[in-house]
Amino acid sequence: MIPQRYIIASLFIAAMLLLFAVVQAPRPVSEGGVGAPEAPVIMNLGGYEAQSEYRLTDGWAPRFQGAQDPDQPDAWPFEGGFGTPWEPASPYLADQGLALNGPEGRSEVVLWRGLEWRHYRFDAPLCSARLDPAKGNRLLVTLQMGPGRFETRLLEVPEGRVLWSAQSGPWSRFSWDGRAVLVGFFEPGESRLLLSALPMDAEPGEATLAAWDEVGLPPPPKGIATKLEALSEDGRDLPGLRLEIPWRAGDRVWMPTGGRLWHGGSQGWTLWALEGGRWRRLAAGPGMLNAHPPQRMALVEALPEEGMVRKLSSLVRADWTEVAADALPWPAWDAAWAWRDTGAVDAWDQRWNESSLPPERQRQALFETYRAEWRAAMELRASVKGWLPRGPEVALREPLGVAWIWVGDRVLMVRLVEVERIRTLRKLLR
Repeated sequence: MIPQRYIIASLFIAAMLLLFAVVQAPRPVSEGGVGAPEAPVIMNLGGYEAQSEYRLTDGWAPRFQGAQDPDQPDAWPFEGGFGTPWEPASPYLADQGLALNGPEGRSEVVLWRGLEWRHYRFDAPLCSARLDPAKGNRLLVTLQMGPGRFETRLLEVPEGRVLWSAQSGPWSRFSWDGRAVLVGFFEPGESRLLLSALPMDAEPGEATLAAWDEVGLPPPPKGIATKLEALSEDGRDLPGLRLEIPWRAGDRVWMPTGGRLWHGGSQGWTLWALEGGRWRRLAAGPGMLNAHPPQRMALVEALPEEGMVRKLSSLVRADWTEVAADALPWPAWDAAWAWRDTGAVDAWDQRWNESSLPPERQRQALFETYRAEWRAAMELRASVKGWLPRGPEVALREPLGVAWIWVGDRVLMVRLVEVERIRTLRKLLR
Protein backbone atom coordinates (compact mmCIF):
# COMPACT_ATOMS: atom_id res chain seq x y z
CA MET A 1 0.00 0.00 0.00
CA ILE A 2 1.31 3.49 -1.01
CA PRO A 3 1.58 5.81 2.00
CA GLN A 4 -0.98 8.60 1.98
CA ARG A 5 1.70 11.32 2.19
CA TYR A 6 3.18 10.18 -1.17
CA ILE A 7 -0.25 10.32 -2.82
CA ILE A 8 -0.84 13.85 -1.50
CA ALA A 9 2.62 14.96 -2.64
CA SER A 10 2.09 13.51 -6.14
CA LEU A 11 -1.27 15.27 -6.50
CA PHE A 12 0.26 18.54 -5.34
CA ILE A 13 3.08 18.31 -7.92
CA ALA A 14 0.60 17.44 -10.70
CA ALA A 15 -1.56 20.42 -9.78
CA MET A 16 1.41 22.76 -9.88
CA LEU A 17 2.52 21.44 -13.28
CA LEU A 18 -1.01 21.92 -14.64
CA LEU A 19 -1.16 25.46 -13.30
CA PHE A 20 2.24 26.23 -14.88
CA ALA A 21 1.08 24.89 -18.24
CA VAL A 22 -2.14 26.94 -18.19
CA VAL A 23 -0.22 30.12 -17.40
CA GLN A 24 2.52 29.54 -19.98
CA ALA A 25 0.68 27.81 -22.84
CA PRO A 26 -0.75 30.87 -24.61
CA ARG A 27 2.77 32.28 -24.93
CA PRO A 28 4.85 31.17 -27.94
CA VAL A 29 8.02 29.21 -27.43
CA SER A 30 10.09 32.22 -28.47
CA GLU A 31 8.78 34.04 -25.38
CA GLY A 32 9.35 31.21 -22.95
CA GLY A 33 5.96 29.53 -23.24
CA VAL A 34 5.25 25.89 -23.84
CA GLY A 35 2.81 26.27 -26.78
CA ALA A 36 3.51 26.64 -30.48
CA PRO A 37 3.30 30.06 -32.12
CA GLU A 38 -0.15 31.20 -33.19
CA ALA A 39 -1.40 29.33 -36.27
CA PRO A 40 -1.97 31.29 -39.47
CA VAL A 41 -5.50 32.62 -39.93
CA ILE A 42 -6.19 30.25 -42.82
CA MET A 43 -5.57 27.28 -40.51
CA ASN A 44 -8.27 28.57 -38.16
CA LEU A 45 -10.90 28.73 -40.93
CA GLY A 46 -12.40 25.33 -40.37
CA GLY A 47 -15.34 23.71 -38.65
CA TYR A 48 -17.91 25.64 -40.68
CA GLU A 49 -21.44 25.52 -39.30
CA ALA A 50 -24.00 24.15 -41.76
CA GLN A 51 -27.21 26.19 -41.80
CA SER A 52 -29.10 23.93 -44.21
CA GLU A 53 -28.57 20.91 -46.45
CA TYR A 54 -30.39 19.79 -49.59
CA ARG A 55 -29.90 16.30 -51.02
CA LEU A 56 -30.06 16.17 -54.82
CA THR A 57 -31.86 13.45 -56.71
CA ASP A 58 -29.60 12.00 -59.40
CA GLY A 59 -29.90 14.02 -62.59
CA TRP A 60 -30.66 17.32 -60.81
CA ALA A 61 -28.11 20.11 -60.52
CA PRO A 62 -27.83 23.86 -59.77
CA ARG A 63 -27.33 24.71 -63.44
CA PHE A 64 -29.28 26.96 -65.82
CA GLN A 65 -30.22 25.89 -69.34
CA GLY A 66 -29.93 28.23 -72.30
CA ALA A 67 -29.23 31.32 -70.16
CA GLN A 68 -28.01 34.25 -72.25
CA ASP A 69 -28.15 37.88 -71.17
CA PRO A 70 -27.96 40.17 -74.21
CA ASP A 71 -24.89 41.96 -72.80
CA GLN A 72 -23.13 38.96 -71.25
CA PRO A 73 -21.93 36.80 -74.16
CA ASP A 74 -19.39 34.88 -72.09
CA ALA A 75 -20.53 32.18 -69.70
CA TRP A 76 -20.91 33.46 -66.14
CA PRO A 77 -19.08 31.31 -63.55
CA PHE A 78 -21.49 28.85 -61.99
CA GLU A 79 -20.58 29.95 -58.46
CA GLY A 80 -21.44 33.58 -59.26
CA GLY A 81 -19.92 36.68 -57.68
CA PHE A 82 -21.12 38.66 -54.68
CA GLY A 83 -24.75 38.01 -55.60
CA THR A 84 -25.47 41.63 -56.55
CA PRO A 85 -28.42 42.55 -58.82
CA TRP A 86 -26.19 43.87 -61.64
CA GLU A 87 -24.55 40.45 -62.06
CA PRO A 88 -25.89 37.74 -64.38
CA ALA A 89 -28.23 35.36 -62.60
CA SER A 90 -26.72 32.61 -60.44
CA PRO A 91 -28.43 29.35 -59.41
CA TYR A 92 -27.31 30.08 -55.82
CA LEU A 93 -29.99 32.52 -54.60
CA ALA A 94 -28.60 34.81 -51.90
CA ASP A 95 -28.77 32.98 -48.54
CA GLN A 96 -32.17 31.45 -49.25
CA GLY A 97 -32.14 28.77 -51.89
CA LEU A 98 -31.20 27.05 -55.14
CA ALA A 99 -32.39 26.97 -58.73
CA LEU A 100 -32.28 23.38 -60.07
CA ASN A 101 -32.76 21.79 -63.48
CA GLY A 102 -33.57 18.11 -63.79
CA PRO A 103 -34.38 15.44 -66.36
CA GLU A 104 -37.33 15.52 -68.78
CA GLY A 105 -37.40 19.32 -68.88
CA ARG A 106 -38.41 19.72 -65.25
CA SER A 107 -37.04 22.35 -62.89
CA GLU A 108 -37.62 23.84 -59.47
CA VAL A 109 -36.49 26.50 -57.06
CA VAL A 110 -36.06 25.38 -53.46
CA LEU A 111 -35.99 27.99 -50.70
CA TRP A 112 -35.04 27.44 -47.06
CA ARG A 113 -37.91 29.00 -45.10
CA GLY A 114 -39.00 28.29 -41.53
CA LEU A 115 -36.39 25.52 -41.11
CA GLU A 116 -37.80 23.61 -44.07
CA TRP A 117 -37.40 23.53 -47.85
CA ARG A 118 -40.20 25.06 -49.90
CA HIS A 119 -40.52 23.88 -53.50
CA TYR A 120 -41.55 25.95 -56.53
CA ARG A 121 -41.82 23.48 -59.42
CA PHE A 122 -41.98 24.12 -63.17
CA ASP A 123 -42.60 21.93 -66.21
CA ALA A 124 -39.93 23.72 -68.28
CA PRO A 125 -36.18 24.26 -67.88
CA LEU A 126 -34.97 27.28 -65.93
CA CYS A 127 -32.88 29.85 -67.82
CA SER A 128 -32.71 32.38 -65.01
CA ALA A 129 -33.81 32.81 -61.39
CA ARG A 130 -33.40 35.74 -59.03
CA LEU A 131 -34.72 36.92 -55.67
CA ASP A 132 -35.51 40.60 -55.47
CA PRO A 133 -32.58 42.48 -53.90
CA ALA A 134 -34.66 44.53 -51.47
CA LYS A 135 -36.68 42.07 -49.36
CA GLY A 136 -36.22 38.65 -50.98
CA ASN A 137 -40.00 38.15 -51.11
CA ARG A 138 -40.30 38.05 -54.90
CA LEU A 139 -38.94 35.28 -57.11
CA LEU A 140 -38.25 36.08 -60.77
CA VAL A 141 -37.81 33.10 -63.10
CA THR A 142 -37.39 32.75 -66.86
CA LEU A 143 -38.36 29.41 -68.42
CA GLN A 144 -37.63 27.92 -71.82
CA MET A 145 -41.06 26.97 -73.12
CA GLY A 146 -39.84 25.58 -76.44
CA PRO A 147 -37.31 26.22 -79.21
CA GLY A 148 -36.68 29.97 -79.09
CA ARG A 149 -39.68 30.56 -76.78
CA PHE A 150 -39.26 31.92 -73.27
CA GLU A 151 -41.54 33.07 -70.47
CA THR A 152 -40.76 35.18 -67.41
CA ARG A 153 -42.84 34.90 -64.24
CA LEU A 154 -42.84 36.92 -61.02
CA LEU A 155 -43.87 34.84 -58.00
CA GLU A 156 -44.74 35.85 -54.47
CA VAL A 157 -42.56 34.22 -51.81
CA PRO A 158 -43.27 32.10 -49.82
CA GLU A 159 -46.84 31.68 -51.10
CA GLY A 160 -45.79 30.86 -54.66
CA ARG A 161 -48.62 32.86 -56.26
CA VAL A 162 -47.81 34.06 -59.79
CA LEU A 163 -48.18 37.86 -59.84
CA TRP A 164 -47.72 38.12 -63.61
CA SER A 165 -46.12 36.32 -66.54
CA ALA A 166 -44.84 37.63 -69.85
CA GLN A 167 -43.17 36.36 -72.97
CA SER A 168 -39.49 37.29 -72.91
CA GLY A 169 -36.00 36.42 -74.05
CA PRO A 170 -33.81 33.88 -72.17
CA TRP A 171 -33.10 36.36 -69.34
CA SER A 172 -34.73 38.72 -66.87
CA ARG A 173 -33.41 40.99 -64.14
CA PHE A 174 -34.44 43.35 -61.36
CA SER A 175 -33.40 46.97 -61.24
CA TRP A 176 -30.60 47.38 -58.71
CA ASP A 177 -33.01 48.92 -56.19
CA GLY A 178 -35.52 46.08 -56.66
CA ARG A 179 -38.37 48.39 -57.71
CA ALA A 180 -38.93 47.03 -61.23
CA VAL A 181 -38.30 44.07 -63.52
CA LEU A 182 -36.62 44.37 -66.92
CA VAL A 183 -37.34 41.80 -69.64
CA GLY A 184 -36.90 41.82 -73.38
CA PHE A 185 -36.02 40.02 -76.57
CA PHE A 186 -34.52 40.72 -79.97
CA GLU A 187 -36.91 41.75 -82.67
CA PRO A 188 -36.41 40.03 -86.08
CA GLY A 189 -32.93 40.71 -87.36
CA GLU A 190 -31.36 40.87 -83.86
CA SER A 191 -30.15 44.45 -84.37
CA ARG A 192 -33.03 45.83 -82.31
CA LEU A 193 -33.59 44.96 -78.65
CA LEU A 194 -37.11 45.45 -77.34
CA LEU A 195 -37.13 46.05 -73.58
CA SER A 196 -40.03 46.32 -71.14
CA ALA A 197 -40.20 47.50 -67.52
CA LEU A 198 -42.81 45.65 -65.48
CA PRO A 199 -44.15 46.38 -61.97
CA MET A 200 -43.20 44.44 -58.88
CA ASP A 201 -46.52 44.06 -57.11
CA ALA A 202 -49.27 44.54 -59.68
CA GLU A 203 -50.49 43.41 -63.06
CA PRO A 204 -48.81 45.27 -65.93
CA GLY A 205 -50.93 48.27 -66.88
CA GLU A 206 -51.42 49.75 -70.34
CA ALA A 207 -48.49 48.96 -72.60
CA THR A 208 -46.61 51.96 -73.99
CA LEU A 209 -43.72 52.44 -76.40
CA ALA A 210 -40.96 55.06 -76.34
CA ALA A 211 -41.48 57.65 -79.10
CA TRP A 212 -37.90 58.95 -79.45
CA ASP A 213 -39.33 62.48 -79.98
CA GLU A 214 -37.49 64.46 -77.28
CA VAL A 215 -36.66 68.06 -78.19
CA GLY A 216 -32.95 68.74 -78.68
CA LEU A 217 -31.94 65.08 -79.03
CA PRO A 218 -31.19 63.14 -82.23
CA PRO A 219 -34.02 61.33 -84.04
CA PRO A 220 -34.34 57.56 -83.63
CA PRO A 221 -31.89 55.37 -85.56
CA LYS A 222 -33.18 53.96 -88.80
CA GLY A 223 -35.46 50.97 -88.31
CA ILE A 224 -36.26 51.62 -84.63
CA ALA A 225 -39.96 51.18 -83.83
CA THR A 226 -41.67 54.22 -82.32
CA LYS A 227 -45.24 53.14 -83.03
CA LEU A 228 -47.02 49.93 -82.05
CA GLU A 229 -47.76 48.84 -85.62
CA ALA A 230 -44.00 48.79 -86.36
CA LEU A 231 -43.42 46.05 -83.78
CA SER A 232 -43.53 42.35 -84.52
CA GLU A 233 -46.54 40.34 -83.39
CA ASP A 234 -44.62 39.18 -80.32
CA GLY A 235 -43.53 42.75 -79.66
CA ARG A 236 -47.12 44.00 -79.76
CA ASP A 237 -48.07 41.30 -77.23
CA LEU A 238 -45.28 42.23 -74.79
CA PRO A 239 -46.84 44.03 -71.78
CA GLY A 240 -45.32 46.86 -69.79
CA LEU A 241 -43.48 50.08 -70.57
CA ARG A 242 -41.63 49.24 -73.76
CA LEU A 243 -38.54 50.70 -75.35
CA GLU A 244 -36.80 49.60 -78.54
CA ILE A 245 -33.09 50.37 -78.87
CA PRO A 246 -30.48 49.61 -81.52
CA TRP A 247 -28.15 46.79 -80.52
CA ARG A 248 -24.67 45.88 -81.69
CA ALA A 249 -22.11 43.40 -80.40
CA GLY A 250 -20.55 44.81 -77.24
CA ASP A 251 -23.54 46.94 -76.21
CA ARG A 252 -24.67 46.95 -72.58
CA VAL A 253 -27.70 48.06 -70.65
CA TRP A 254 -27.97 48.94 -66.93
CA MET A 255 -31.07 49.63 -64.82
CA PRO A 256 -29.81 51.06 -61.51
CA THR A 257 -33.25 52.26 -60.36
CA GLY A 258 -36.81 51.46 -61.30
CA GLY A 259 -37.04 54.72 -63.25
CA ARG A 260 -33.63 54.97 -64.97
CA LEU A 261 -32.01 52.92 -67.73
CA TRP A 262 -28.60 53.45 -69.37
CA HIS A 263 -27.64 52.05 -72.76
CA GLY A 264 -24.09 52.23 -74.07
CA GLY A 265 -22.11 50.89 -77.00
CA SER A 266 -19.85 51.85 -79.87
CA GLN A 267 -22.51 54.24 -81.20
CA GLY A 268 -22.60 56.27 -77.96
CA TRP A 269 -24.71 56.33 -74.83
CA THR A 270 -28.27 57.20 -73.83
CA LEU A 271 -29.94 57.79 -70.46
CA TRP A 272 -33.65 56.92 -70.32
CA ALA A 273 -36.17 57.86 -67.63
CA LEU A 274 -39.76 56.83 -66.95
CA GLU A 275 -41.93 59.93 -67.30
CA GLY A 276 -45.70 60.02 -67.75
CA GLY A 277 -46.01 56.26 -68.11
CA ARG A 278 -43.44 55.84 -70.90
CA TRP A 279 -39.67 55.85 -71.45
CA ARG A 280 -38.18 59.18 -72.51
CA ARG A 281 -34.56 60.22 -73.14
CA LEU A 282 -32.94 62.52 -70.60
CA ALA A 283 -29.56 62.77 -72.33
CA ALA A 284 -27.36 61.18 -74.98
CA GLY A 285 -23.85 61.63 -76.32
CA PRO A 286 -20.69 60.07 -77.73
CA GLY A 287 -18.20 57.91 -75.87
CA MET A 288 -17.91 54.46 -74.32
CA LEU A 289 -20.20 54.05 -71.32
CA ASN A 290 -19.55 51.71 -68.41
CA ALA A 291 -20.84 51.37 -64.86
CA HIS A 292 -19.06 51.51 -61.51
CA PRO A 293 -21.78 49.77 -59.48
CA PRO A 294 -23.21 50.53 -57.03
CA GLN A 295 -21.63 54.00 -57.06
CA ARG A 296 -21.84 55.73 -60.44
CA MET A 297 -21.61 55.62 -64.23
CA ALA A 298 -18.31 56.05 -66.10
CA LEU A 299 -17.58 57.40 -69.57
CA VAL A 300 -14.52 57.48 -71.85
CA GLU A 301 -14.84 60.20 -74.48
CA ALA A 302 -12.55 61.32 -77.32
CA LEU A 303 -11.14 64.84 -77.14
CA PRO A 304 -11.71 67.19 -80.13
CA GLU A 305 -8.09 66.99 -81.30
CA GLU A 306 -6.41 63.92 -79.82
CA GLY A 307 -6.46 61.85 -76.64
CA MET A 308 -9.24 60.69 -74.38
CA VAL A 309 -10.96 62.09 -71.31
CA ARG A 310 -12.68 60.13 -68.57
CA LYS A 311 -15.82 61.30 -66.78
CA LEU A 312 -18.03 60.16 -63.90
CA SER A 313 -21.74 60.71 -63.27
CA SER A 314 -24.41 59.81 -60.75
CA LEU A 315 -26.69 56.89 -61.53
CA VAL A 316 -29.83 58.96 -62.14
CA ARG A 317 -28.55 62.06 -64.01
CA ALA A 318 -26.00 62.69 -66.72
CA ASP A 319 -24.03 65.18 -64.62
CA TRP A 320 -20.53 64.38 -65.87
CA THR A 321 -17.36 65.49 -64.07
CA GLU A 322 -13.88 64.94 -65.49
CA VAL A 323 -11.37 62.56 -63.91
CA ALA A 324 -7.80 63.74 -63.43
CA ALA A 325 -5.58 62.75 -66.35
CA ASP A 326 -3.02 61.13 -64.05
CA ALA A 327 -5.58 58.91 -62.27
CA LEU A 328 -5.12 55.15 -62.59
CA PRO A 329 -6.68 53.57 -65.71
CA TRP A 330 -9.94 51.74 -64.99
CA PRO A 331 -10.12 47.96 -65.44
CA ALA A 332 -12.14 46.53 -68.30
CA TRP A 333 -15.85 46.32 -67.52
CA ASP A 334 -17.04 43.14 -65.88
CA ALA A 335 -20.22 42.57 -63.93
CA ALA A 336 -18.15 41.01 -61.14
CA TRP A 337 -16.71 44.35 -60.01
CA ALA A 338 -18.08 46.24 -57.01
CA TRP A 339 -16.79 49.79 -56.64
CA ARG A 340 -15.98 52.15 -53.82
CA ASP A 341 -15.03 55.83 -54.10
CA THR A 342 -11.36 55.06 -54.63
CA GLY A 343 -11.16 51.37 -55.54
CA ALA A 344 -12.88 48.22 -56.70
CA VAL A 345 -12.83 44.50 -55.95
CA ASP A 346 -14.60 41.36 -57.13
CA ALA A 347 -15.61 38.11 -55.46
CA TRP A 348 -12.47 36.35 -56.70
CA ASP A 349 -10.35 39.08 -55.07
CA GLN A 350 -9.23 40.87 -58.20
CA ARG A 351 -8.52 44.46 -57.21
CA TRP A 352 -8.26 47.93 -58.67
CA ASN A 353 -6.57 50.55 -56.45
CA GLU A 354 -7.86 48.68 -53.40
CA SER A 355 -5.63 47.99 -50.40
CA SER A 356 -7.82 48.56 -47.33
CA LEU A 357 -10.04 45.50 -47.89
CA PRO A 358 -8.52 42.35 -46.33
CA PRO A 359 -7.80 39.52 -48.79
CA GLU A 360 -10.33 36.77 -49.44
CA ARG A 361 -9.18 33.56 -47.70
CA GLN A 362 -12.28 31.46 -47.08
CA ARG A 363 -12.98 30.11 -50.58
CA GLN A 364 -9.90 27.88 -50.59
CA ALA A 365 -10.45 26.89 -46.96
CA LEU A 366 -13.99 25.73 -47.80
CA PHE A 367 -12.76 23.90 -50.90
CA GLU A 368 -10.27 21.92 -48.81
CA THR A 369 -12.74 21.34 -45.97
CA TYR A 370 -15.35 19.73 -48.23
CA ARG A 371 -13.01 17.98 -50.65
CA ALA A 372 -13.32 14.68 -48.76
CA GLU A 373 -17.12 14.78 -49.07
CA TRP A 374 -16.78 15.46 -52.81
CA ARG A 375 -14.55 12.37 -53.12
CA ALA A 376 -17.13 10.29 -51.25
CA ALA A 377 -19.89 11.53 -53.57
CA MET A 378 -17.80 10.56 -56.62
CA GLU A 379 -17.70 6.99 -55.34
CA LEU A 380 -21.50 6.95 -55.02
CA ARG A 381 -22.52 8.62 -58.29
CA ALA A 382 -20.82 8.48 -61.68
CA SER A 383 -22.45 11.79 -62.67
CA VAL A 384 -20.51 13.76 -60.05
CA LYS A 385 -17.28 13.61 -62.05
CA GLY A 386 -19.05 15.17 -65.02
CA TRP A 387 -20.61 17.94 -62.95
CA LEU A 388 -17.67 18.63 -60.66
CA PRO A 389 -14.44 17.29 -62.20
CA ARG A 390 -12.01 19.22 -59.97
CA GLY A 391 -13.67 19.34 -56.57
CA PRO A 392 -16.62 20.81 -54.68
CA GLU A 393 -18.22 23.98 -56.03
CA VAL A 394 -17.93 26.91 -53.62
CA ALA A 395 -20.25 29.90 -54.07
CA LEU A 396 -19.44 32.63 -51.56
CA ARG A 397 -22.09 35.17 -50.63
CA GLU A 398 -19.79 37.28 -48.49
CA PRO A 399 -22.12 40.27 -47.88
CA LEU A 400 -24.62 37.79 -46.40
CA GLY A 401 -21.98 35.88 -44.43
CA VAL A 402 -22.73 32.49 -46.04
CA ALA A 403 -21.43 30.12 -48.69
CA TRP A 404 -23.08 27.42 -50.80
CA ILE A 405 -21.09 24.19 -51.16
CA TRP A 406 -22.05 21.60 -53.79
CA VAL A 407 -20.20 18.37 -53.08
CA GLY A 408 -22.06 16.30 -55.68
CA ASP A 409 -24.98 14.50 -54.09
CA ARG A 410 -25.99 17.39 -51.84
CA VAL A 411 -25.70 21.15 -51.44
CA LEU A 412 -25.00 22.80 -48.10
CA MET A 413 -25.25 26.39 -46.94
CA VAL A 414 -22.62 27.15 -44.29
CA ARG A 415 -21.96 30.18 -42.13
CA LEU A 416 -18.74 32.00 -42.97
CA VAL A 417 -16.30 33.11 -40.33
CA GLU A 418 -17.15 36.72 -39.47
CA VAL A 419 -13.97 38.52 -40.50
CA GLU A 420 -13.28 42.19 -41.23
CA ARG A 421 -13.59 41.67 -45.00
CA ILE A 422 -17.20 40.47 -44.64
CA ARG A 423 -18.13 43.40 -42.42
CA THR A 424 -16.66 45.83 -44.96
CA LEU A 425 -18.44 44.23 -47.92
CA ARG A 426 -21.72 44.22 -46.03
CA LYS A 427 -21.50 48.00 -45.63
CA LEU A 428 -20.50 48.44 -49.27
CA LEU A 429 -23.11 46.27 -50.96
CA ARG A 430 -26.18 46.34 -48.73
